[in-house]
Amino acid sequence: MMPFLRVLCLLALLAAAGCGRSSPLAGQYEATYGDGGRNRTIVLDLREGGQGAWTAEDESITFKWDVRGDEVLLHTRAGGVIRAVAGNGELTADLPGAGRLVFRRAGK
Repeated sequence: MMPFLRVLCLLALLAAAGCGRSSPLAGQYEATYGDGGRNRTIVLDLREGGQGAWTAEDESITFKWDVRGDEVLLHTRAGGVIRAVAGNGELTADLPGAGRLVFRRAGK
């Protein structure tokens, strides 16, 4: 029984250490798109720990995110997944109704 408890404790410590890891992709990104001559800005906030938010005008949607290879996967509460490709400090995503958006780090 003791070896089992040691292994269990070791796994718990490894899981806790993994949760605190930071991602180089964490941060705030902005994309601008227009329809009918009116530009709109979407803010994508990728927080540490895999939590995030998507804000467009007065609406904000929370999600969980993770990285797989060069893709950032945004998991919505409704069960959908939005894929964004990371490269050169940008995230590129194809969104229904908005088309291809390029998110750049805020302040750059």
